[in-house]
Amino acid sequence: MNTTIDLDISRRRFGMGLGAAGIAAFLASCSSDDRGSATAETKTVTTPLGTYDIPIEPKRVVAIDSRLDLEPAVALELPVIGYTYAEATPWVPVGADAEYLSEIPNREQILALEPDLIICLNSDSEWWPVNDLATIAPVLTTEFDETWRTNLDNLAGWLGRTPTLDKLILDYDSLVDDIRTRHEAMIASRTVASVSFLPDTNMLYVTSIRTSQKGDKPSDMTLTDLGGTTLSMGGLDGEGGIAIENVDRLAGVDGFMVTDEPDSAEYRALSESTLWQRLPAVQAGNVTTLGGSTYYGSIYTVSYMIKGWDALYSKMV
Repeated sequence: MNTTIDLDISRRRFGMGLGAAGIAAFLASCSSDDRGSATAETKTVTTPLGTYDIPIEPKRVVAIDSRLDLEPAVALELPVIGYTYAEATPWVPVGADAEYLSEIPNREQILALEPDLIICLNSDSEWWPVNDLATIAPVLTTEFDETWRTNLDNLAGWLGRTPTLDKLILDYDSLVDDIRTRHEAMIASRTVASVSFLPDTNMLYVTSIRTSQKGDKPSDMTLTDLGGTTLSMGGLDGEGGIAIENVDRLAGVDGFMVTDEPDSAEYRALSESTLWQRLPAVQAGNVTTLGGSTYYGSIYTVSYMIKGWDALYSKMV
């Protein structure tokens, strides 16, 4: 299951000043081929990496993380030519020019694409190597411990794309209002949970709870937007996990959204569990599925996730 144990994201912060970022701006300004940036207009921005110049209208953008970087880059209508970490999910409208490069960013591969801007999660690690990437092109950062709204707002501000951001937020908030209005009574009176199962360890993870170890996730952020009620952390581990042997702890949940593919081995194993079948919500048929990688993401994943809550509330009686 690809939505459970992600690699740890370093929370280290660093002040790069004009070091690597300055090199990045220099490299971006020196390109003279037809992809080029020698005459491109730039603006000065201040980010967690320092103060440096970025192109006003970037032409070749690489997004490092397919969830936290690619989604906002596409939503803000940047010309993405490549991205890493994992293949984009079906609900993210990546363009034909956006090439999936690799899991871990490869410096030579990214250099060959000659990007004039890079979007990267602010974590100095092999998966999100902001220090190294800043020597290739200017880098704009996203933050693991910020919400998707804050990350989008930061990027839109640096890029001067606030009107695009405003339209995205208006559309999402309208979707929230519609779902909340249609299910007002159910949202106010029922307890729901999104869960994902790991049969290898017999652990069920409640993903609708914000945890200190996993931060904000589309599942808990969207349920909060709706005003819905989920479980407390009592009886769960630091990642929201509980052994299947103790699943009766979830007996008070009125409806479950299982974030595993309905034809997956994980979902079959959970469905066949006698302990799972004993839960009142399961016996009542108040269970839906929402397949795909939804553990982290931005505007497109939260829109997909909130439609999953809509489907669950619609099914519950």
